Amino acid sequence: MHPTGPALRLYRALSPLLAAATPLAARFSAKLARGVEGRRGLMERLLAAAPHLRGGVWFHVTSVGEYEQARPIIAAIREQDPDTPIMVTHFSPSGYEYARRRPCADLHDYLPLDKPADMARLMHAWQPRLLIFVKFDLWPNLVLAATSAAVPTVLLAGSLQPGSGRLHPVVRSMYRDLCDRFSSLGVCTEADAARLRADLGTDTTVEVTGDTRVEQVILRWEAARGGETSGALDTLGGRFLVLGSTWPPDENLWLPVVPELLNRFADLRVILTPHEPTDERLADLERKLDRAGVTHSRLSMLTSGDHADPGRVVLTDSIGVLAEIYRSGHLAYVGGSFTTGVHNTMEPAVCSLPVFFGPKIANAEEAGTLVTCGAGRILTVPRDALAAATDLLADDNERRRVGDLAHQVVLDQRGDTARSLALIRPWLVDATHT
Repeated sequence: MHPTGPALRLYRALSPLLAAATPLAARFSAKLARGVEGRRGLMERLLAAAPHLRGGVWFHVTSVGEYEQARPIIAAIREQDPDTPIMVTHFSPSGYEYARRRPCADLHDYLPLDKPADMARLMHAWQPRLLIFVKFDLWPNLVLAATSAAVPTVLLAGSLQPGSGRLHPVVRSMYRDLCDRFSSLGVCTEADAARLRADLGTDTTVEVTGDTRVEQVILRWEAARGGETSGALDTLGGRFLVLGSTWPPDENLWLPVVPELLNRFADLRVILTPHEPTDERLADLERKLDRAGVTHSRLSMLTSGDHADPGRVVLTDSIGVLAEIYRSGHLAYVGGSFTTGVHNTMEPAVCSLPVFFGPKIANAEEAGTLVTCGAGRILTVPRDALAAATDLLADDNERRRVGDLAHQVVLDQRGDTARSLALIRPWLVDATHT
């Protein structure tokens, strides 16, 4: 058995205290509080489900993006062996709630807080044939429980960004220790593989299997055809600038120039989709638009069949509809790139939209590819946003040409699910079938 290093031993000793402190920290975080509330009675639920799950494949994902990466692989396993139980544990409330509305497994629930006894107990009860982490949400006691139970552990669609906190000297040895316990590591890019091998220093085999979101993005694009949201937008006519998954810094880039864009292009509407469309966020955006003299409405008004004038800006007040919105769009800006990193740029790209974003794109290789091929553009100040949008809105032929380049970037990445499935296939074969 692989020896446990000092950093991992220290984490293991402190983890029960960290778990016990979580409810206290939740007093200062509404999102954390939702997670704590959702975990009430969790172990009882997970253990009660065990008789129907033994011998299955266990996926762990942290949030929405990782779940979207897991879904094509789960579908491929289902097609290969419909009788294999599949369970998905989630860390974040948003990811769990999203998956509950779009289930694809025999079980969707929260992952317990990372305490040694709970992870060992759950591993013993479920007895999975394979544990799969998606991207890099590695929980040490879960990995150790799998090692002790001789359960193969695999990473798929893995990513290790430059400057990641996991490479900090204080924790680097712990993550190397964890990765050395994996049976195989499947990552998105050659750069991710190089960082795992050279910067983290893992001895485990690393293979570039790609980002499985590509197939899911293509499926969502195809499913968005004729949807309620895209249908409602299409009835408005004209052209749409879609500001997707935005945070306040993204809105600070665009709101100063939205009035000018709307004045220059009489057929233009802006579809503004906050990453978290809470009532407070929407009300704040409405006040800002009122001060700028821009007419507006909420998307729910359109989809409800209300025939009132929707105004020049439509605020998205629901989640899970951005793929449909992009399908109706003509230009797209993807948010997150002034904060932790750009959100999903493949969704607008597959819809043949030129894609704009802010400066922080190192977390998404495809964003860099879009820039390199001329289908994406980095914006840093409002005047850049005004100029970029004006150039393409004034020349529809150029806008279509750039959009076709973006579409091809996505299509060129197809096949990642097949590569991921090939990586895990040795552990999917049921012993009773051999």
